[in-house]
Amino acid sequence: MDWRVKASLQKVLAYTRLGDKLNHISATLSSNYHENVVTYQTHECLRKYNYTNLNLKNRCIALEIGTGYSFIAPIILFLLGFKKVITVDISKDVSFKTLKKQMFFLNNDSHIQNITNSSILSFQDIKKKLEQIESAKSLEELLQYCNIKYVAPYTLDAIEKENDKFDYICSQVVFEHITPVFLEALFERMKKWLKKDAFTVHTINFVDHFTNPGIFQDKSISEYNFLKFSDRYWKYWSGNAIAYTNRLSYIFYADLFSTNNLEVLDFVGENYKPSKPLDLDTIHTDVLKKYKTDLDARALITYQRGTFIAKNSL
Repeated sequence: MDWRVKASLQKVLAYTRLGDKLNHISATLSSNYHENVVTYQTHECLRKYNYTNLNLKNRCIALEIGTGYSFIAPIILFLLGFKKVITVDISKDVSFKTLKKQMFFLNNDSHIQNITNSSILSFQDIKKKLEQIESAKSLEELLQYCNIKYVAPYTLDAIEKENDKFDYICSQVVFEHITPVFLEALFERMKKWLKKDAFTVHTINFVDHFTNPGIFQDKSISEYNFLKFSDRYWKYWSGNAIAYTNRLSYIFYADLFSTNNLEVLDFVGENYKPSKPLDLDTIHTDVLKKYKTDLDARALITYQRGTFIAKNSL
């Protein structure tokens, strides 16, 4: 299906109060949706955390940027041993009913063992905490028990009011949906928020989301198709709260870390699906001018996804 069909639908949905929720419905139609969310969130949360060497016995505090539709990641951070977890998003999309369904899949021996391998808690302690979480009668009760603060919609100032120092800041495929201007402000605050020797770990998706799997997937285009268009053209089709992606590569983020004196310990670049090459000559000048003049355009189509592991070493 041509990507503009989905883009047109998203433009319409963006004007409705429930637009984002309606846009998300198609992803939930699979009978394995909740189980898959738990498996994915658990794996990614543990993978990012395991890049660090935090000592959680020091009563660490975590910030997750981009809660999305699931509380699985904040709950896992709690089960790892974080004293407090703050999770933020631009809209409040987590449903207690949905979370209860997902907790059923999280509370199994395989997931518990994986969490235990990285946690300061024992297998039995984690199992007891999961049983306590499952017994919660409301979202408020659950959050209070886990000492999770949910801030949505959020501002940078609102985060600071909750806590202004963090041992760990993370996000999962969120930064590509944030404007460059806000990213610059966010990185400045992250530098300020991170304690000495604290970690910040972020996984970012660099591909055109209209090529993502689903009933509206456009299989005819390159995963870097969006690099072909002017800013004006791209804004017309996807310049809304539902479809927005900033079209930035790992080079842009690497510069943000460097500019804010955050030491990148490692960058893990990935190509997770079959690639359809994009002719470098078709990359629009509006895309190229976001980078330094000596940019090798091949860098813009090198990785489909990547994870930055950085530390506040100063």
